Amino acid sequence: MPKIIMNSIIGVMLLLCTIQDLKQKEVRIWMIGIGAILLCICVPFCNSFSLIDCIGGILVGGSVVLISKATRGKVGMGDGLILCATGIGLGLWGNLELFAFALFMAAVLCIVLLILRLVDRKKSIPFVPFLFLSYLGILFVK
Repeated sequence: MPKIIMNSIIGVMLLLCTIQDLKQKEVRIWMIGIGAILLCICVPFCNSFSLIDCIGGILVGGSVVLISKATRGKVGMGDGLILCATGIGLGLWGNLELFAFALFMAAVLCIVLLILRLVDRKKSIPFVPFLFLSYLGILFVK
């Protein structure tokens, strides 16, 4: 039961952040914070992964935050923070899987858009929708 609650929290958080990212090209930190707090409350009741695995999942997002700092915002800080929050509920390998699938889908879309000359290489696209679609794919495949 706790795993279902955690999956629901992650799904709702990603859905709300996706809507926000598509509309305003940014995500609200408080949305991510509430999701992270709720996930932290659920973690002790879920025995599917350890605390170390949870910390590893957070480090995936922390790495993206560092990349955001290093690139001066070319990679979104909100994307890294969302990955930190999802890392709490998915653990290291689940969060890496989420991130890898989202990167793959974003890359495919960007390649198609570049080939069709609908965008140039300087155009930015929101990443959170790919995280959401990736999460849905992971849920329905498993």
